[in-house]
Amino acid sequence: MTEESIKAAEDPVLLPPDETTRRPRREFLGALLLMAVAAAFIFQALRMPFKDPSWEWYTAPNIFPLAMAVCLGLCALFVAVRGVLEWRANPAAVEPLNVVDSARRWGMGRFIGGVAMIGVLIFLLGKLSFYVLAPGSILVFGLIFRSDPWPKAIRASVIAAVFIVVFLYLISRIFGIVFP
Repeated sequence: MTEESIKAAEDPVLLPPDETTRRPRREFLGALLLMAVAAAFIFQALRMPFKDPSWEWYTAPNIFPLAMAVCLGLCALFVAVRGVLEWRANPAAVEPLNVVDSARRWGMGRFIGGVAMIGVLIFLLGKLSFYVLAPGSILVFGLIFRSDPWPKAIRASVIAAVFIVVFLYLISRIFGIVFP
């Protein structure tokens, strides 16, 4: 071995991460998103009074959501700090940002399609019978986002749709709940 190859072998080589390693930027950005969700829940929980003629502060209905939001925020803060520390320790672990390719690999098209379908479902709520809308939405979601071949996907979607109709009917008969 030459002196150069020995020296090159001793130098630390910063390699980009493979698919099994953590991604500091993803951890950090995901943690920021979770901190925003936690902050929204904390804000809403603090808007409700802690004292009321119906309850004491320790039995207030906003105590549990407030505690869960604080826990979520603290855990997200821990993940964000860990992501920043890993990012600073190994800058090569953060590959160049390619938003379009990352969104495509993540499945952004399916996500946008799902959001659009939920928007249509919300729009149709009240305009169609819930006993038609619920199984119809299950069928549509099951067939569009299928991972099985068509026959298996159709069978699974039909079974789920029939189950939801029976479930809704029983709930309305037993508990008297009127669905929209």
